[in-house]
Parts: sequence; structure tokens; C-alpha cells
Amino acid sequence: MEIESRIEKSEESLSHLIDVAALFEENRYLEAVRQKRLNEYQILQLTEDVKLWHSRMRKESIRLAAFSERFPEDFATDDNMCFQNAFDLLNRVRSTISGSRKVFRRFCRRVMKTPSNPEASHSVYDRSLLGAHVVSRDIFGMKSYDENVHVLYDEMAAFFTTLVLTLSLCHRMIQDEALIRSDAKRCLAIYKKCREEILASARLFAKTFNVRVETISESELIQRRRKAKSMDEYAQHGYHRINKEEFLTIVAYEVISEGNRNGLTDAEALLFGTHVDKALRVRQVISRFNELTDSQKKIDGKLLVEFIKWCGVKPDHEHKLYDHFRDEYKGGLHVVGWTQVFGKRKELMEFFSDEQLAESFENLLKKLDEQVA
Repeated sequence: MEIESRIEKSEESLSHLIDVAALFEENRYLEAVRQKRLNEYQILQLTEDVKLWHSRMRKESIRLAAFSERFPEDFATDDNMCFQNAFDLLNRVRSTISGSRKVFRRFCRRVMKTPSNPEASHSVYDRSLLGAHVVSRDIFGMKSYDENVHVLYDEMAAFFTTLVLTLSLCHRMIQDEALIRSDAKRCLAIYKKCREEILASARLFAKTFNVRVETISESELIQRRRKAKSMDEYAQHGYHRINKEEFLTIVAYEVISEGNRNGLTDAEALLFGTHVDKALRVRQVISRFNELTDSQKKIDGKLLVEFIKWCGVKPDHEHKLYDHFRDEYKGGLHVVGWTQVFGKRKELMEFFSDEQLAESFENLLKKLDEQVA
């Protein structure tokens, strides 16, 4: 009867494979070599094969370990639910499963289903001598075999060590995923932490400026948020079920909604967040910008650089602030392009700090206020 190589992609099968792989040791190995009557050529060939399979498995194992280190603490990823069940996870370690199957198959016994034992397993993992629960002990041990047998054993021992570690990591991650998902408060804590990381990272949060604000409130993500009985429930349901782009959309929606409640426009909310007073002050300054320049024709790069530094937005938001200024400025003067502003910024910052440039603009505002007073 043919030996079955397929493994059912379930948590039970994963646990079983870990148990079988963990049985590998010297005595089982020698029993397998002896019963399969491997000649020198077969041993040399198998040694090279095991090296190749181990190399492929190690690459998967390293990637999986690096990925799993951060994964539980990410609320949203582009690899959602890969640790939610064994089926998805085992698809990520195909080389590991394939290599293990080939190693076990090389040492399989024939399948003999008889009327007295109709339920005999024909799985490659159960039929392999490497996983046998009862083997006879070799009296002389490894020392009675030649060097090639020793080298193959070392390669297989390294292979099985990595196999157990890789599959155990898979199993632990499935359990961790289930444990976190069952704890609504833990999910909410991860949600809040990841939200703060987005807000703290100007480069990351800059992506929210590309969100089509007018469509956010109608999206399925936000409707789900509104229908949730609590943030705990929403976070628990959303944990590892949305991707990074969708999470950015949610954070943008939250920031914009809060800003709108405080009288800010969408762009002002994204630029200044909770700094409402600053946003309103910037709005006022833009409306009076003509009074700040001596030119009768244009607003030059130097003045815009000082204005941008005075606004205090992070470097990754400066271009967005410039765009916002262009949209809101109604004074009629020509506004130089961003290329000129950027070039002037590089020139000025060789001699002045951000604080000095901001202070220069603040002094202009003070003079303007004094004139009005």
C-alpha cells in the first residue's frame, strides 16, 4: 500500500509532527540506517540532500522568527491571520514541511495492513523508522560505523533541531494569537499603542494625507467602528483583521473627526492634531499674509521657510503644509513653487537653526500686531 505524504493542515497535525520530530536520536537513526541497508553512495547522496533541505528550512525559520517577534504587538499587518490557524501558517513554511516529509520518507517501513490491524497508519510520519517508539538498541553504538554514517547523523541532528524549533514557534504563535484575541482589553491596549506609534511617526502619518477624506466616513471600517458597543469590542474584532493601509485610514478618521469637533478643517486636523490653538493661529496668519511681505508681487521662499518653521510641523509634513498654504491663501500675490522653497530652506539652514527661523517669523508677527494695536 502506498505511503501517504500529505499532512492535514491542522493544529493537531502540527502538534503531532513536533512530537514525532522530537523523537529523533542516535539509536533510532542507527536502526533506520541498518534496516534500510543504505550503501555508501546512498548515504553520501542523502547527506547532501539533508544539507539542502536544512538550508531551505533555516531561511524560512529565520524569516518566521523575525516576523513573529513583532507580529503579536501589531494591531494591523499586511499578513493578517497567518497565525490564526495552522492551515494558513503551514502554507508559510512549505520548504520546512516538504523537507521533513522527504527525510521521513527515506526511512519509511512498508505499509502492511492486515485483517488483524486494519487501522495501521500509512502516514509518512508514522511509518518512518525515525519516529518509531520502540527500537532495538545497537550494542556498539555509532563507533562501529564509518565516517559517512557519522556525518549524515550530524546533518540530520541539526535538521531535526531546526525542524522542532520552527514548528514549535508556529505552534506557540497560534496559541499566542488566540490568547490575545480572547482578551478584549489587551487588544485595545495594542490598538492604542499602534495608534500612538503612527501619530508619533511623521513619516508614517504623512501617508494619511493621501487618504480620500471625503470617502472615509462611509467606509465599512468606520461603519463597523460606529456599530461596536465599545472600543474594547471594536479592537478585539479588528485585531489582525485589517491591513496597515486600512489602519492608517482609521487613525486619519479619528484625527479628522476630533479636529472637526474643535472647528478645524480636515487638513488642519491632519497637520496640527490636538494643537487647536496653533491651527487657528496659522489660519489667521495666512489670511493676513500680504501684510507680512514687503514685496508687491510675490511671496518669496525665505518668508515661506520662516513661516513653515514657525508652524512647527515635522519635516515630513512641511510639503503638506506648503500645499495647505497654497490652498488657503487668497491674497493675490504670486507664491513661489515648492522647489524654490525647498532650495531656500537648504540654503538658510546652513546658517540658521529651525528655532532661529521660527523666531524671525514670530518677530514679524509681533511687529504686525503692534501696528494694529
